This record gives sequence, structure tokens and C-alpha cells, in this order.
Amino acid sequence: MIALTPFASAVQTLRILTPELILLAVATAMMTAGAFVRLPRRAWSILSAATLGLGIVALFLVRGETYDPYAGLVVNDALAFYSRLIFLLTGLIVLGMAHDQVDDARAPEFFGALLMINAGAMLVCSANELVFLFVGLELVSIPTYLLLYLARRNASTQEAATKYFFLSIFSSALLLFGMAYLYGTTGVSNLKALAYLSKTMANVPQLQLGLVALVFLMAGLGFRIAAVPFHFYAPDVYQGSPAILAALLAWVPKGLGFVAILRTVVAVIGAQGAESALNQKAVLLAAILAAVTMTLGNTVALAQNNLKRLLAYSSIAHAGYLMIGVAVAFRNGSSGGVTLGAESLLYYLVAYAAMTLGAFAVIIAINSGDRPVETVDDMAGLAATHRPLALAMAVCLFSLAGIPPLAGFVGKFELFTSAWSASRGDDASLFQCLALIGAINSAIGAYYYLRIVVVMFLRPATGKPFSVRLTWPTGAAITACTLLTLVLGIFASPIMEAAHEAAIAVSDTPAPLELAPPKAVTVR
Repeated sequence: MIALTPFASAVQTLRILTPELILLAVATAMMTAGAFVRLPRRAWSILSAATLGLGIVALFLVRGETYDPYAGLVVNDALAFYSRLIFLLTGLIVLGMAHDQVDDARAPEFFGALLMINAGAMLVCSANELVFLFVGLELVSIPTYLLLYLARRNASTQEAATKYFFLSIFSSALLLFGMAYLYGTTGVSNLKALAYLSKTMANVPQLQLGLVALVFLMAGLGFRIAAVPFHFYAPDVYQGSPAILAALLAWVPKGLGFVAILRTVVAVIGAQGAESALNQKAVLLAAILAAVTMTLGNTVALAQNNLKRLLAYSSIAHAGYLMIGVAVAFRNGSSGGVTLGAESLLYYLVAYAAMTLGAFAVIIAINSGDRPVETVDDMAGLAATHRPLALAMAVCLFSLAGIPPLAGFVGKFELFTSAWSASRGDDASLFQCLALIGAINSAIGAYYYLRIVVVMFLRPATGKPFSVRLTWPTGAAITACTLLTLVLGIFASPIMEAAHEAAIAVSDTPAPLELAPPKAVTVR
């Protein structure tokens, strides 16, 4: 750890943020040049892919950059590297799915917004200040509004964009209110400093103020992860949006939402320890959200026939599974056992990204022809004419259902066993029930996933035959998601080890160094 002068700290912050600055600079240039230069969408998509690739290179170059956790705006720990790398890699997958989903005239704004969304998600992953975290979240939200309004072609797409816009603003207000209370408990906005004070000082944050902060922070971030009762926008917005935007909404807000929860409420409130009254209330809140969210998502999905609405309720259900990891992380925050919940959560985020984006990529590929696919019944006969696509879809759906040996099974198994392992003391029954509710919901969810597989493989095609025009970027995205779903399930150890290191960083609060005289640098 290094204690730096303000100037040196600012320079180091800019170095750490090099990948995000590259993405933002290119995105701004693209949106500006789009008003004066007419290029085919292929040129803009290639530039976007090159920018994401350059961002990956820059991320590895700044990986060892040191930082002061109590003075800098950002941290460069294992969690920041792990989650930023995930968003860059999934950004390439989304780009492969989106390369031909917009006309030439709107391509600069479309691909520029995608780069900005990736940059905003990465800022959230490395944020170490409440205000900076909020800036990152808004840098995701505002380009998302643009993408939703770019696609407006009929009343349903306009309604979807309007709903998301107003509800997102409302959730941002709730989040700011919670941040204000969290700041007010100590007068400190640095997240690592807040966690250190919470760990070392009694009654920090104070119970009543901390509880208000907890509720509003979870409410504001609950919108982004589509947790009950902030889920109701998801089915309508997914159904009314193009499939590529539904895929984006299913992954990016959920991924950054859970990383933000780990960075803020878990790191700060969880540091108080299992005996803290505020921590116990946080555990109860997270457990209730997990149980209700996964149950509602799975049961309502049983009645859905529209594919995008079904996957929307599937996304809600998976938010419930991931909330189990949050509850466990709260329970074990100060003892170093935070890895029990955070590790399984971080692994499952990777698995969820691969299998969800893979399912949406297949839907995009099928809809490339002149036969639109909107409902489950429209998938009938796909295996007879396009078996590779049907097999890829089946692998992703099996993984979403939690069938071994796929990544979804390993992720759910880790989440449920982490809850069972945390069942000790007076709240043992709470975590045992949470694990059992998760297992039961996983069995319920298997029905509607397997229903799609049955329709694809066992029902004859009706109406016009499928005429898929599969381009190589979309095919590469489908292949990558399918292989990742298989490989992450069979060879889970490397990702689990990386997730373990990232989970340790959640609760890492080193002792602050004594401040050196101005312009001096103290290295330990």
C-alpha cells in the first residue's frame, strides 16, 4: 500500500482508469464523427471491437499499479480486475450479437453507446467513492436510454423505453438517498475508509441511520438487478425492446448491480460482524429478497409463452439465486468468511453471463431470417433444420436450469452449499431454509427451460421453414457462450480461484498508514 500526495494520487488514478478512458475517448469520437462522416456499420463495429481489445490489453498492463485505498477514487484490487475483465470480454460477445442489429445511419451512436456502457460498468467495478460509484452507474444508465430510444419503431418499443427511463431515474433517487445516509453516519465517502471504520469502531454505522441507508441502497440497486419488488419493469421492457437490447439489459445492469452491492453494503455493513444488530437485519433483508425474488420469477415464468418475457422472469429468478450469495456474505463479513458468499456469487455471474447471452444470441440468429420468432411455439422444428443452433440453445437452457455438468449447475451448487455452510448459531435455520428454497426453485425453473428444448427437438415445424442468415460474428458469439457454459462447468477451478481472490478483496481493509509530510511518499 502507498500513501501518496494528492497530485500523485490523481496521476495514479488516471493510470488505473486507462482502460475506461480509452473506451470513453473512442466512444466520444465515434458519436461526434457520426454527424459528419458516413461509414457502413461494419466499420463502426470493427472499431468498437478493436477498442475493447485495446481495453483488455490496457487492463493487464495496469493490473499491478499500486493505489492508496484511503485516498484514491478507485481501487485496483482483485475484484476490480476480475469484474472489469468480465465486462470487457462479454462486451465483445454483445458486440458480436449486435454488429448487424442497427442501420448505417444510427451505427455511430449505437456502438458508441455500447462502449460507454462498458466503460461505466468498469468504473463501478473499481469505484472507491460513493459519488464516483454513482457516476459509473449513471454512465451505464444514460447510454441505455439512448439505445432504447434509437430502436423506437412502434408503440411497444416507445413504451419500453419510457418505462425504463422513468423507473431508472426513480431508482437513482433512492440510491442517492441511501448514499446520503451512509455518508452522514461518518462524514466519510471513501468506501474502504467506511469499511475500516465499521470494522474497528463500535456502532458505526449507527443502527437507525445505517438501517435507512441499507434499505435505500438495496432499493436503488435492486432496480438494476431486477429483484422483487423492483422487478416489474423487466418483462414489459424486455418484450418491447429488440432482442439485442433485452440481452444487454439481462446482463450488464445485473452484473454491475451485484458488484456495487459487494462494494458498498456488503463491504461496509458486513464488516461489523455477525453479532452486529445492523448486520443481522441486513442478512434478514437479503434472505427475504432472495426467497421472494427467485420464487416469483420461477412461478410466473411457468405461465409465459413469449420468449423474451420468459427470459425476463428467468433473469428475475437468477437475481434471487445471486441474492443468496449476498446474504451469506453479510453473515460472514468480518471473519474473512465473506468468500463463502461473494466467491460463489462472482463465479455465478460469469456463468449467468455466458448462458443468458448465449440464449439471446440464438434468438437473434433465428430472427435474422424472414420468419420472426417471438413465442416458445415458434421454436418448433428448429432442430430439424438448424441442429447446431438448437444444440447451442439447449446447452444454454440446460445450464440455466442447473443441469450438471454445466456452469449453471456448478454456480447454483456453490451458492446453495455456501448458504448451508453459513447455517450456524441462532440463524442456522434461516440459511438452511434459504438453501432448500433455492433447490426447490431450481427444480421448478427446470420445467420452463426444458419445455423450450422439447418444442425445438420433438415438435414438427409449423408454417414457413426457418431461413437463418447466420453471420460469423453472431456465430462466434454463440460458439463462445456455448463453449464457456461447457468449460466453466467441467473445469471450474481457474474461475473459482479468481473469484476467491476477488471475494477476499471485498473485505480487505488494511490499516491506514500515518500521513507523511507533504510531497513525501511512504512505501510499505
